[in-house]
Amino acid sequence: MSSPRRGRSTAYWRTVLALIAVLLHLATASAQISAPTFGTRGDVDPEAVQRFMTTFRSAVGGATGLEVRNGELITPGIASSLEPEFTMLIAALDAARYAVSGEVARIGDSPEAYTINLIVVDAERERSSDLISAAFDPSSPELAAVELAVAVAEFTAALVELPAGDAGLFVSSEPGDAQVFVDGVALGRTGQLDVAMLPPGRYQLEVRKEGFLPDVRMIELRSQDTSLVHVILTAIAGGSVQVSSFPAARVELDGEPAGTTPVTLSALPGMHTIRLLRDGFQPETIDVLVRNYRVSRVRAELTPAAPLLVFWDEAREVLVFVDGIFQPGGHAVDIKPGLRQFELRRGASTTTVLRALPSEGVFRLDLASGELVPYQP
Repeated sequence: MSSPRRGRSTAYWRTVLALIAVLLHLATASAQISAPTFGTRGDVDPEAVQRFMTTFRSAVGGATGLEVRNGELITPGIASSLEPEFTMLIAALDAARYAVSGEVARIGDSPEAYTINLIVVDAERERSSDLISAAFDPSSPELAAVELAVAVAEFTAALVELPAGDAGLFVSSEPGDAQVFVDGVALGRTGQLDVAMLPPGRYQLEVRKEGFLPDVRMIELRSQDTSLVHVILTAIAGGSVQVSSFPAARVELDGEPAGTTPVTLSALPGMHTIRLLRDGFQPETIDVLVRNYRVSRVRAELTPAAPLLVFWDEAREVLVFVDGIFQPGGHAVDIKPGLRQFELRRGASTTTVLRALPSEGVFRLDLASGELVPYQP
């Protein structure tokens, strides 16, 4: 028969072990991401959604190195909310640092008219991604799963702090209380910021405020100098779409020309069609959901239109000739394998190089050096 002291000692150690178990659970939670089954909008095959989710969870685990949980306790309404506040709730309910909410939507009568929209949150740092969209083919849901897993991995791997340096940056805005991001890292809100001291170099500065078009620009910071940046934001009715592509392409929004990637476009709430066009590459059409005062993000890697393709960044000051034939667009038309002569004319200066081309491959012509760089999205 055990003594009362021994009984109290056993109870004490049980309590300690229980506390340790809780702490271990909380520690491992930071290495988890919750991916509950997405909701649907319109006529969507449930089997295709399940195939997508299975591949998506596997791809997210491989791309992020995180343990992926399937959110068994999450209701369909919360799982498809696409709102940061509810996605944070998913993370809390699943005891995970990161969480994803999303929907698979039918957007037309065509068999190919599907899209997947999702957002990712980091509950520990209280940050969220933009709305990310990808085309969805019910017959091959794995393609969208891998593409979106890469986007999730970019969010989870993003820097949360910038290194310190001797180059200063001070940002103000009109109106104030706007969020400031440098290379995707949140610095705080205008009106509450001190001078940020960063290493010299080029940075992407983004200023956001609900109800206004995000302002994105490149800035150059110099050693022992402070750059003062004042941003005047433009009010919008609806939301906005950030469009990027590799390589750069012309953009059409709902059939109307809208600039060249990367570009941020304002749009009314609802479904919109983004079309990306570049000579030498297949056109890319993406349907994207725009929500009021939210930023939707579209990114595409263009597919070459031929097995052998040489393209370049279009520059008005440089004329490109291949085997003596002027190429007015951004790629060499009907180029053949073998030894080819590239002539680059810039004003009175001419650079001529010979380059051997294989039977297939995609290359970018460097207009400064004349080198052919393999295409790497």
